[in-house]
Amino acid sequence: MMKIRTALSILLSGWALGTTPAFAENPALERAWAEYNFQSYDLAESYFQKVLDGEPTPEEALEAKLGMGMTLQFTESGADLDGAKALYEEILDAGLGPERRALVQTFIADIHIERGETEKALAVLDELIRDHAQSVLGQDALIRKLLLTMGPYGSEQSLAAAREAEEVLAGIEASKERPLLVPMIADLLGHIYYWAGQYEKAAGHYETYTVIGTPDTNSYGNHASQLYRLATMYENELNNPEKAGQFYRRLLMETPNSSMSYFSLEKAVELNAIRREEVEALRLGGMPDEVLDELFSGKNEQETR
Repeated sequence: MMKIRTALSILLSGWALGTTPAFAENPALERAWAEYNFQSYDLAESYFQKVLDGEPTPEEALEAKLGMGMTLQFTESGADLDGAKALYEEILDAGLGPERRALVQTFIADIHIERGETEKALAVLDELIRDHAQSVLGQDALIRKLLLTMGPYGSEQSLAAAREAEEVLAGIEASKERPLLVPMIADLLGHIYYWAGQYEKAAGHYETYTVIGTPDTNSYGNHASQLYRLATMYENELNNPEKAGQFYRRLLMETPNSSMSYFSLEKAVELNAIRREEVEALRLGGMPDEVLDELFSGKNEQETR
């Protein structure tokens, strides 16, 4: 969890706090972030302190305090959570705008989670979800709340947490052009319902993953795996060969270079979900005509029986 949060912290801190002008005007601040990103935390801390010991602008001081807090919180060993939290509270007292405030709140929620202060963490996460559900930070908070409140997959505790998350998800606007974290949320909800044996519900969330996400945003391998999961679920658990064929076909068309593509081709042909000319257009690894002849002749034999 903490490693994931560190990565998100690096990506979001510059965007939310408007650091580009400070980078351009303050070499020490630029060097501090460079050392932080290289995980040279002692050096990063020294450069953040150098900024604060000088005559920083209010914006530079704000950013240096954030960097100091992150360095104290996310260091590989010897984290000073009290020191980090004190710096974050100073930043919050500066009267931040909503985006900046939300970023600092995510770090405070992390501290509560690390300390095992679940109720305090949930209070911060609920505020982020309520005020920022359309943003990465709000959706990240929703994922962490779901992880904090669920029990074993398939348990009633997890189902209750999933139902609460679904209410939030229903109000989130997402698209392939702007998926944010919706595919991750849908994937987690799908797992909860799958292990509860509620396969229709699980399939609905897994489908959201493949509709909102793409091979580029979900990663090529994850996208292929999710399509394969849906195809086999519809074939085996849901006994819907037509839908199974659709997802075997989608896997082949959208991720033709995956390790599951040949098996998906066989199944798509078997389920009459793809035409030979479509397969030929894909040019699957230079697949010879003899292989296609064998695949589609088998299909023709089934049709004549």
